[in-house]
Amino acid sequence: MLRSDEETRTLNKEAGKKGVFLRWLKTALMIAGKMAVIIAAAICMWKGLTPYFRLERTYEGDWFRNLPAHKVDVLALGSSHVQYAFNPANFYAETGWYSYVLGSSCQPFSESYYMLKEALVTQHPSVVILDVFTLLPQSQVCYADGTYYLAMDMMSEPTRTEAAGGLPEDMDPDTKLSYTYDFYMNHDNWKNMNLSDLASVIRNAEPKEGYSWDMGYVRQQPEHPAYTPLQRFSVKEKVELSESEKTWIDRMIDLCEKEQIHLLFIKSPYLENQKDADKLAAVWEYLDSRNMPYIDFIEKAQELEWFLDMDGDTWHNNTWGAEIVTRYLADYVRKNQWVQQHSEDEMMDTLMHTGMKKSAEDLLNARNVNIYRLMEEGAKYPCTILFRYKGYEDSSIGDYENKALRALGLSHDFQNDRESDYYAIVRDGKLIQDGSEPFETVLDGKKITFLEDDIRIDNASVGTPGELMIVFVDDAWSWINPLGIDYSTRWFWKNGCDGWNCTASAVSEE
Repeated sequence: MLRSDEETRTLNKEAGKKGVFLRWLKTALMIAGKMAVIIAAAICMWKGLTPYFRLERTYEGDWFRNLPAHKVDVLALGSSHVQYAFNPANFYAETGWYSYVLGSSCQPFSESYYMLKEALVTQHPSVVILDVFTLLPQSQVCYADGTYYLAMDMMSEPTRTEAAGGLPEDMDPDTKLSYTYDFYMNHDNWKNMNLSDLASVIRNAEPKEGYSWDMGYVRQQPEHPAYTPLQRFSVKEKVELSESEKTWIDRMIDLCEKEQIHLLFIKSPYLENQKDADKLAAVWEYLDSRNMPYIDFIEKAQELEWFLDMDGDTWHNNTWGAEIVTRYLADYVRKNQWVQQHSEDEMMDTLMHTGMKKSAEDLLNARNVNIYRLMEEGAKYPCTILFRYKGYEDSSIGDYENKALRALGLSHDFQNDRESDYYAIVRDGKLIQDGSEPFETVLDGKKITFLEDDIRIDNASVGTPGELMIVFVDDAWSWINPLGIDYSTRWFWKNGCDGWNCTASAVSEE
């Protein structure tokens, strides 16, 4: 069938329009493809340049990743509350197992989830201990967008990017973007960089070598040692967790179940308020509904003889309080047999022993007046003990004290043989020399002289009043804590103290 000239012109016009459209579409697709390549390249460059320009980059994440792979048995997560409350050196002294605190200041609860995912890149702990402080109202005083950045800066890629994607929905979009690609956020650092020295620029992005010798633990010394009972609030108002809070708790539980990790929630001891007490009860109620274990150390403070001032301030544990908390957790994990496949490692042992030496000084120094704790800790931590006992038939040494003294490494039976004098040197639980008569010896170049009424180091008296004297000394002789004890003292205590009415500040002034 022949087409008319008009029909032919119409068809040609339509074909021309179609050709123009296809050419336009092809051009648009080419431009879009090039733009996508340019954008992808820009993102890659932005992300690649980010590590070189970060300000005050934290190295805690690097130090954790430097550890021998798959050696950490127990991982502690959370805010500074857990950083100050859990001491891996204490945990090692109790169990021989390796642990680490992968915490950060005010670590948002959601970031603890990503911190665990980061840890799983190089480790596979048998146990995760998670402090719930950042679910409580008081934590809001330290909340700022920067707390997310502090946690994320400890992470490596791709966990960091994933964590950025999990930031709160109500956070400013530009802030979210800058956390993932913080090249621009740190532009103030550009002028401080010597671009003519490219090696220094490269070093800024390189992972930090070395380790955290305290395995993430943060030490705090007692500032005002006094026995102040920790106040405990009863629940007054029933509150509910938000759906977001429940979601992050569930995600943490699900991740641990998937990885076959035992998860233990805790609240370390601190001075809570009424709102915190009400919210904490809601946390525990929800965990009960999920059949998850938890430990409330505020509730257990009296039972564990944890005292405000003596063992911590209003928020953080000191080294004495951390020992109490960690010892309890070690006993809990051990009794539940949660660590089944511990693998020994020379580097991890070295790190732990270094932490134990630091802890020995913190726990056994002259500020600690609790002879019972001193004897218990002296049996576990590296130290040298000089001991003098003047036999006395009516001494107040009972069965508990006798066992504690024997646990230090002393060979004398102070209950069945009260009347014989006894002198001894013990180092790290091993008896170096002892006898029923005073003696003199040399240890590490130090002349040790035992007298009936004194102990001298290089002719300098370290004696204190008392029929019995225990001197705790650092193995390196850098500190000394001499205690004299009268058998008539009701509490087997240092002179001048009356049981729990004793304060360390009063004793230190003697």
